[in-house]
Amino acid sequence: MTIIDAPVETDPVIAGLKTPDSAEAIIANIHAILPLLAEEADESERLARLSPRAARALRAAGAFQMAFPRSRGGVEMSLVQQVEVTALVSAVDGGIGWNVGVLNATGYYAGRLSDKAYAELYPSRDMPTSGAFHPRGRADRVEGGYLVSGDWGWGSGSYTAEHIIGGAEVFADGEPVLGADGKQVHLGFWLPREAIDVKHDWQVLGVRGSGSTSYSIPAPGAFVPERYSFDREAADTADGDPLDKSVGVSHVALTGVALGVARHAVDLAAEYIGYRMQSAPSKVDAATRQALGEAMGEVDFAYAGVREVCRLTDQVLFAPGAKLTDVQRARMTAANAVAGGALRRVLNLCTELAAASYILDRNEIQRVVRDGLGALAHAGTRRMHLGALATAAMMHPEQGRTVADEAGWAADAK
Repeated sequence: MTIIDAPVETDPVIAGLKTPDSAEAIIANIHAILPLLAEEADESERLARLSPRAARALRAAGAFQMAFPRSRGGVEMSLVQQVEVTALVSAVDGGIGWNVGVLNATGYYAGRLSDKAYAELYPSRDMPTSGAFHPRGRADRVEGGYLVSGDWGWGSGSYTAEHIIGGAEVFADGEPVLGADGKQVHLGFWLPREAIDVKHDWQVLGVRGSGSTSYSIPAPGAFVPERYSFDREAADTADGDPLDKSVGVSHVALTGVALGVARHAVDLAAEYIGYRMQSAPSKVDAATRQALGEAMGEVDFAYAGVREVCRLTDQVLFAPGAKLTDVQRARMTAANAVAGGALRRVLNLCTELAAASYILDRNEIQRVVRDGLGALAHAGTRRMHLGALATAAMMHPEQGRTVADEAGWAADAK
């Protein structure tokens, strides 16, 4: 399944990248390969997965290593930095950026392994890992591990991945295994590659370059050692590695996709309006300028809001012995829904500004619109997360309702 098929040294752009052993090096590398990724956007779109060159560049840049914990020798980048990197790439191409947001979870998954399992599965941090958890598969307990089977969809990045994870509900002697919360135990499993049947069914409207194909393992399943699993529904903790304090942290980087695609749409709309101002200035009236300003404002304040939520979340995650409150956790998750709302409004404004030309294949904004709609199909952008935020705040009024209630914000404001 892996499509890395050429040595890094053959490409001067990739060969010139820094060793991805720090956040600063990875961010510098991402800036360096943005032109390369722009060149590869058409090919990734055509292939419906990362092109080989784009995949090599992202791996060499360290784009899939951002979340490895320091305890494993990783760079353990902040959420602010992870979202920024994903947004930078997504502002070039949404499908390529989607791979960054999803395969960025490699470090989160790896960080939950035992030392023995980690040494076996990750001899190098350059081991991008894709995971799909819906629909849930089945894991039957057997001696030493589980027989895992299932049909998993939305396997983003799985063509590029060295490891593939599938989520499954656990059974013992045919009966559901319940956790302490009374719910059936849901684990993530490193699946044996030779047992996976890849469906090659990723024919979609947008974010085609994400390569989010389906895959399956038929019943009775493939054997997975117990040490190659982790608790997908683990409770939050105040201990351990910062980025493993809450399982929801692994999804935060995807917020950068909505931000980057919205930014790309604004840039293209502005270029179009600039051209019209030169060729037919009378057509650029006050309403047109206002619409462009509204779109720019949506991007500015979505970026600013997401950065602030990530900054406040980072303060808790990276503080020893600190744990996210219910409201903080819900706000972290809701950030993607808020960014998605901004993206919806930006797409409406920018397609209006582009007039009928946005339906033409030759118009670059068409792909941005398709990628935006594709990104908005993801569950993380749904407004239900805003309802969960309100519920948490109503149940815990002492935890505050908005970022203005956060002690860190108030301290910075002094």
